[in-house]
Amino acid sequence: MRRGPGVTFAALLVAAALAAPPGGAHGPGASEPTGLFPHAIAVGDLNGDGVPDVVVPAAAERKVTVLISDGKGGFVGNDAYPAGIGPTWVELGDFNGDGKLDLVVTNTGGGTLTLYYGDGAGRFGHPQEIAGVRGPVSAVAVDVNHDGLLDLVVAQAGESRLLVLENRGGRLTPGVSYPVGRGPHIVSRADLNRDGLPDLLVGTFARHTISVLLGRRDGTFLDAREVPTGRFPHYMVVGDWNRDGHPDLAVACAGDDAVVVYQGDGTGDLRKTGTLPTEANPHGLAGADVHGDGPVDLVVSTRSAGIHSIFLGDGRGGFKPGPRIRLDADIIALAAADLDRDGRIDLVMVSASHHAVLAYRGDGQGRFAPFHQAGGR
Repeated sequence: MRRGPGVTFAALLVAAALAAPPGGAHGPGASEPTGLFPHAIAVGDLNGDGVPDVVVPAAAERKVTVLISDGKGGFVGNDAYPAGIGPTWVELGDFNGDGKLDLVVTNTGGGTLTLYYGDGAGRFGHPQEIAGVRGPVSAVAVDVNHDGLLDLVVAQAGESRLLVLENRGGRLTPGVSYPVGRGPHIVSRADLNRDGLPDLLVGTFARHTISVLLGRRDGTFLDAREVPTGRFPHYMVVGDWNRDGHPDLAVACAGDDAVVVYQGDGTGDLRKTGTLPTEANPHGLAGADVHGDGPVDLVVSTRSAGIHSIFLGDGRGGFKPGPRIRLDADIIALAAADLDRDGRIDLVMVSASHHAVLAYRGDGQGRFAPFHQAGGR
């Protein structure tokens, strides 16, 4: 879905409906319903059983879906919780310091956030609505002021700012904000200069850049520095591609049908080192050792082609094409995790066109298939 920052939320949903891939690919196999137009994904162990669970916001239904994994590639729980207008992002974190994961939903259409506290058994209650956050499109949990409590940084598309919500005893309160490139989309955290302090990165739709904000010891951030990237940057992954100890970056750029790869030098600077061509309209991106040989690999999903690519890392900063996943599904987001406890990386993918989550089992060699077709128990 290619859009500028001024597109209305209603237009966003129409574009999502038209972005389904053409026929000819395999069907998606087993799936778990999420609600209309799921838009993002968060993965974490919500009930303490050692298996990652899945949370997905449904942009057209004002709800967030919590899927509890069964440890075999399926799900034993599917619960929906109310959210605000147009929920498009979800972030997990322990915001009240009780050792249990909570969740925050960005309600892009309503200009609010919804915070739910987790009970450690996979259920959520005591919702808190945070109003007055105009155009929230994504968020990342990070301890900004180094007090041991997770704060929240929200990307505001229409404002072209990153807003810090300070954690005051488990309640998130809007605080300082920072200007970034026009049309910010997905915000991420990293320690780019290896000083032990969190830094922020956000892709910008209108300028086709990555805004980088380095953290300072007083809990603030330096002014944003823009790094050129491809058109319409979506998901990004931070990793160490060449194993030199410095964080590197990869960005899925929907407008160029490519993943742009950067090398970090440990000071906060990023140097473009390559472009990996994908099929049409890449969105989702995950980094994990899917081949089982040590280096980080990249998995990228597309919204308009029905073909999703795997790039195998060589441990020296380069990537080569690996197996592909062919399925008739508009995959807007995905995550890599071991869903069946076999020590191999699996994939959980969000299909906007099927309004569902798809779980694919990895074979440890970079190939994936639906759990029910891959010998899933």
